[in-house]
Amino acid sequence: MYRMKKGFCHIIIGVVLVCTGFPKAHAQDPHFSQYFSSPLTFNPAFAGYFDGTNRFAVNIRNQSVNGGDPYITGTFSFDTKILKNSIGSNDRWGLGIHALYDQSSGGIYKNTYLSLSTSFNKGLDAEGDQSIGIGLQASFATNRVDFNNLSFNSQFNGSGFDLSIPSGESVNNRSVSYVDLNAGLLYNYKDDLGNQFSFGAGLFHILSPKLSFFSNANPVLSPRYTLHAGAAFPIGEQDNFFISAHFMEQNGATESVIGGAYGLGIGATDLTLYLGSWFRINDAIYPYIGLQTPAYQLGLSYDIIKPDLSRVNRFSGSSELSFIYFFNKDRKKKGIPCFF
Repeated sequence: MYRMKKGFCHIIIGVVLVCTGFPKAHAQDPHFSQYFSSPLTFNPAFAGYFDGTNRFAVNIRNQSVNGGDPYITGTFSFDTKILKNSIGSNDRWGLGIHALYDQSSGGIYKNTYLSLSTSFNKGLDAEGDQSIGIGLQASFATNRVDFNNLSFNSQFNGSGFDLSIPSGESVNNRSVSYVDLNAGLLYNYKDDLGNQFSFGAGLFHILSPKLSFFSNANPVLSPRYTLHAGAAFPIGEQDNFFISAHFMEQNGATESVIGGAYGLGIGATDLTLYLGSWFRINDAIYPYIGLQTPAYQLGLSYDIIKPDLSRVNRFSGSSELSFIYFFNKDRKKKGIPCFF
C-alpha cells in the first residue's frame, strides 16, 4: 500500500512539472509560515531594515505528507547597512545575501536559490518616525529532478510501479538553472505613543524565467504578488503586542494569513517571551512560541491542518524553526524586530 501511494505521489509531481513547472502542487514558491522571521525571502525592501549593524537569520521548515516523504525547506541570510556616513541620519541603505534549499518527495525534486538584495529606505521626517523604501533582489536558481526514482502511468504493471519499464516521457533536462529578479516596497510609521505600523508589497519572478524538464513543454514561472501589513504596540514597561497579515497570489493560487503574538517581559531581565498564533485561511492554524533578547530571536511554530484535510491525509503538518542574531542591536528596542 505504501508503494502504491508513493508511486501515485510521483505521478502527481510529474504532472505538476509538465503543466506548471512549480515545486509545490499548489503552484507557489517555497515560503515560510514564520514569514516575519525570514525578511529577505519575503520582501527585498527589508534588506538592512533593522536595529543594529548586521543581521544573520536561519529558517528550517519540515512538512510531512501522508506520514512520509517530507518537504524540507531551509534558508540562511545575512544583511547589513552600508554607506551610513554618506546618507541621511534617518535613511537606511541595506545589502543582503541569502541562500535557500528546498526538496520534496524524499529528495526527488530539489531546488537551490542564491540571491543578492539591496534596499534603500528614506526617512520622511526629522524624527525618523516615517520612512518609505524600495528593494531589488537578483536570484540564481537551480532545479533538479531525479527521474530515476520518478514513476509515471506507463510504468504501472497492475500491482505496482516498475521503474525498469520505459516511461515514454521525453526528458529534455534533469537540471534547469535560471536568473530572476524580484522587487519590493515598504512603508513604516511610528506614532507619538510608540506604536509602529508597517505596510509593504512584493513582486517576484519579474523576468518570467523558463522552467522546463520536458522537450514537449515550455512553462514559465508565473509572477508572485505579495501584500503585507504589521503593527506593534507597547504595553506597559516591558510587554508588547504584535500583529501581522499578508496575502499572496501566484498562478491562480492564493494564500491569506493573519495572526499575532503577545510579548511578555520576564522580570528584570532582557528576555521577552512571545506566545501567539497565525491563521492561514481555509488551510491551517499554527501556534507560535518565541524568545527574544537584544542579541537574538528564536521562534518555533507548528502548522495544524484543518480537520477536513487531516481526514484525507493520515498525517499532515509542518514544524518550523527560526533563529535571528543581531549585531550591536539597540537594547532599548522592543517588539518582534524583523518588520520594524
